[in-house]
Amino acid sequence: MVKSGRAGKSSISHNFPSIAPPITAAGVARYAGVLSAGIINEILVIGNLPRGQTTQNVTYFIVDRNTKAIVSQVTLPDASNHFNGVEIRLKVARLSGAYDIGTFQSDGEFQPAEFLAVRSDLDTPPSSGVGARGA
Repeated sequence: MVKSGRAGKSSISHNFPSIAPPITAAGVARYAGVLSAGIINEILVIGNLPRGQTTQNVTYFIVDRNTKAIVSQVTLPDASNHFNGVEIRLKVARLSGAYDIGTFQSDGEFQPAEFLAVRSDLDTPPSSGVGARGA
C-alpha cells in the first residue's frame, strides 16, 4: 500500500498479473454436458393445485429422469381456493426427454407430485396422472 499526499488516504498499487477468464473455450467443450455451452432450453410445469386453504408454500424440484439431476425448482402454495391451474415456463441449461417434479421427504426419498407434470420439446408422456393441459 502506498500513502498518498492526502491525510489518511491511501491507494493500492495495481501491479497484478492479468487474470484469465474463469473458463476457456477448451473448458466449455470439455464440460459441454454440464454447461450446455450457454444454450438455454424451456420447460413447462403444468397441473392443478389441490383446492383448499393455503397453509404453506412448497418447493417442488424438477429432476431429469435419466440422470437424476435436479435441473430447476419452483415454489407453489400447497393448496388454493382462488386458483388451481398451474402453467409455468422455466429455463434449464440441458434439455431432457423426461422430467419428474416433486419434493424430497425427510429421509431423502424423492416423492413425485401427482398433480403436476413437466413438458419439454423432447417430451415423452409425463409420469404423473396429469394430462397434456393439466386435465
